[in-house]
Amino acid sequence: MDAPKENFLDTCLFFNTNAFSRHLLKLAETEFKPLKISPAHASLLLLVFETPGISPKDLSRLLQLNPSTITRFIDALAKKKLVRRKNKGKAAFIYPTPKAETVRAMVANAYKNLYLKYSEILGPETAILLSHKISRANDQVKAALADTP
Repeated sequence: MDAPKENFLDTCLFFNTNAFSRHLLKLAETEFKPLKISPAHASLLLLVFETPGISPKDLSRLLQLNPSTITRFIDALAKKKLVRRKNKGKAAFIYPTPKAETVRAMVANAYKNLYLKYSEILGPETAILLSHKISRANDQVKAALADTP
């Protein structure tokens, strides 16, 4: 028996974005494997490079992750001596370490290679357009969820 040519999954945004995310994650893991950090940790590290002294709250907002997840990421990167916390009263601020600075170019290059790989697969215009559309859709869903009691 032949599989149907189209089924409900073909038009299910939830299913397709999750499947797409898993495929992109495989590409990203390949790029970041030599650095021995996950793509998610690399994202946090890039934000720390861009804004030394960034707060965990701002990292949580920018990465759209729960504060507890940010704490775990910071702990993991601190254990690898890539970030350090500086506390001022109850507030914490995150800084790159000198060791992190030695891998900064490699992290940026891994992200560049990831972009080049998925742009080659999708085409550069599609990659950029899709990223912008997903970002806007993400903002809309997030706003709608914030309005939900």
